[in-house]
Amino acid sequence: MLPLLLELTLRMCVIATSAFIFSRIPVFRRALSKMASGRDKILLTIAFGLFTLAGSYWGIEVQGAIANSRAVGAVVAGLIGGPWVGLGAGAMAGLHRWSLGGFTGFACGLSTTLEGLLGGLVARKVQKVDWEIGLATGLLGELLQMAILLIFARPFAASLQLVKMIALPMTLVNGAGVAIFITMLESLTAEENRISAAQTQKVLEIARLSLPHLKQGLNEASASATARLIMKLTDIDAVAITDGSKILAFEGVGSDHHQPGTPLRTKATARVLRQGMVDVAQTKATIGCSEENCLLQSGVVVPLLCQNRVIGSLKLYRAQAGGITPVDIEVASGLSQLFSTQLELAEASRRAELAAEAELTALQAQINPHFLFNAINTIVSFCRTKPSTARTLLLDLAAYFRRNLVGAGDFCTLKEELEHVGAYMALEQARFGSKLKLLREVPAEFLQVKLPRLTLEPLVENAVKHGIVPKPAGGEVCISASLKGGNLHLQVRDTGIGMTSETLEEVRRGTISTGIGLSNVSERLKNIYGPDCILTIDSIYGEGTSVSFAVPLEVEEHGHRSVS
Repeated sequence: MLPLLLELTLRMCVIATSAFIFSRIPVFRRALSKMASGRDKILLTIAFGLFTLAGSYWGIEVQGAIANSRAVGAVVAGLIGGPWVGLGAGAMAGLHRWSLGGFTGFACGLSTTLEGLLGGLVARKVQKVDWEIGLATGLLGELLQMAILLIFARPFAASLQLVKMIALPMTLVNGAGVAIFITMLESLTAEENRISAAQTQKVLEIARLSLPHLKQGLNEASASATARLIMKLTDIDAVAITDGSKILAFEGVGSDHHQPGTPLRTKATARVLRQGMVDVAQTKATIGCSEENCLLQSGVVVPLLCQNRVIGSLKLYRAQAGGITPVDIEVASGLSQLFSTQLELAEASRRAELAAEAELTALQAQINPHFLFNAINTIVSFCRTKPSTARTLLLDLAAYFRRNLVGAGDFCTLKEELEHVGAYMALEQARFGSKLKLLREVPAEFLQVKLPRLTLEPLVENAVKHGIVPKPAGGEVCISASLKGGNLHLQVRDTGIGMTSETLEEVRRGTISTGIGLSNVSERLKNIYGPDCILTIDSIYGEGTSVSFAVPLEVEEHGHRSVS
C-alpha cells in the first residue's frame, strides 16, 4: 500500500503542472469568474474530458485494475463548470475506461461519470469553491468509487481485495489532487484581482489628477498635462493624445517626430477615429507610423468620446513588439471611459455657461424703448428750465446703458449693482417726481459682496413698472440686505398695488408670466447657485409686493474673489 501511495503522489506533479497550464487559458478564467458562455462550457467539457481520460494512462496497474488520478479531472470539471460539464467530462473519460476492459472496467467508467456529476452538484450548492471544498469533494468522490467497485466489479472477492489495496492511497491522492488544482486556480484569481485592484487604483488616481485639466476641454494644454501624468504614474514607454485631426500631446519614445500640433501619423489612430473601437497593434507594421525609423513597436489606441461622438484618441505605446499586455489594454480602456466622462461634463458645463450668458445677453438687450423714449423726453424738458439737472440725468442715462452693456456672465459687487439701480431710479424719479421714492437698507459691510450682474435692477424696474406706476398715489421701493444662515439675503419690496392671492399663486406656479426680467434673473440664480437661491415672491393686494433671493457671501478682497 505504501509503495502505491508514493507512486501516486509522484504523479501529483502532473496534476500541478496541468493546473498551471489550465490557469493560463482564458476559457478557464471565465469559468472561474462564472462568466463562461455555452461555447466555453463545451470547450471545458472536452478539455477536462481529455485530461480525465489521460489519468487512466498515468495510472499504475494493480491486480488487473488501474490505480489512477482520473477522479481529479472529473471532479474539478464539475466544480468549475457545473453539473453538465462535470457529467460530460466524466462520461467521456468513463466510456474510454470501460473500453479498456478488465473486471473493473464498467465500475470505473460509471464511478468516473458520477464523480464529475458530484463535483457539479457540489458547486451548485456552495457559494464559493475553495480548496477545502475541493478536498472534501475529491475524498467523497473516491469513496463513492470504492463503493461502486464493491457493488459492480466481479468477482467480488477480487474487487474486495483490490479496494483494500487502493482505497486509502487513491482517496488521499485524488482528494489532495483536487485541492491542489483548485488552490492553483484560486491563486491565479487572487493574483489577477490584486493586479486589477492596483491598476484600477492607478487609473482612478490619473483620472483624479487630470480632472482639473480636462475641465478645460480637449486641447493642447489639457492633453499635455494629462499625458505627463500618465507617463509619471505608469511604466508605459510613450503616451499620445489626439483630437480628430492632429496630435495634441506626446510624451516619451518617438517624441522627436510625433510633435503636438502636427497631423496624425499612424494608421492605427485613423482606424480608431473612424470606427470608434479599441485597436491593439502588436507590431510596428500594424501601428503604421509614417516615420520609417519610428521606435514604437506596439501600442493600444482607444477612442475618446463626447456625447457618443469620437472627438479624439488616447494611445499607449511600448518600444518592443508584442509588448502590449492585457493590463495595458485595461488601463487604456479605463482611462478612455473616465476621460470621456470628464470631457462630457466639461462640455455640459460649457454649454450651461453659454446658456447663462445667452440669458444675460437677452436681458441686456431688453432695453425698453418706451423707457428710453421717456427718459430722453424728461431730459429734454429739463434742458431749458434746469440745465444742470438735465446734465446729471444724461450722465445717469449713460451710466445706465454702460452697465447694461457690460460683458455677459460677469459678476459685480453689490455696491456696483446699487449704483446701476440708482442710475435707473434717478431717471424715473425725474419723470414721476415725488410719486416715486427709493430706500436702501444695506449695511456697509455687505457692499463688497459679489453677485451676478443685473440681478437687482430688473427687480426694481419690475416693482416700478407694475407696482408703483399703476398706483395713483405712487409709492416707494426699498432694497434691503441681511445675513441669514451664512448667505446674504437681498429683498426688493414696494408699496404698490400688489397682487391677489389667486394671482400670486399663479405667478408662483409659473402659469402667469412675471416678465422676461424676473424669469431670467431667477433662472440665472438657479444655474449659478442652485435651486435654493431662486426668487421668492410674496404680495398683498393693495399693499405691495416683495421679491427676495439669497447669494453666498463672496466679497472683494484686494481685487480677488474669496468666500468669507
